[in-house]
Amino acid sequence: MAKKKVENDDFYPEEFMTDEEIDEFYRPKKCNTRKSMAPLFVYFILKQRSSEEHPLRQQDILNILEERPYEIQLERKALSRILHNLCDMTDIFYVNREREGVWM
Repeated sequence: MAKKKVENDDFYPEEFMTDEEIDEFYRPKKCNTRKSMAPLFVYFILKQRSSEEHPLRQQDILNILEERPYEIQLERKALSRILHNLCDMTDIFYVNREREGVWM
């Protein structure tokens, strides 16, 4: 592919790349983002901060997730799905989910 001369200050890398290089350039990189780690964070929060005497409500967990060291924001529905999935995994650990809150 012949290189084009850039006459103005605008730089477009696509002009100097092959189609395969352009695809690779714009393809999202696979990595663990904070949101993808949310189920693990919720597990740690329940393990460390909840008990039968001190259950955590969804809003409590959402507030903790927004603080350091987690610093992520989840929607209530996303947290609900995570808690539901944790409750379904009873063969690994026990999560009790009642009206008062959730605890391990």
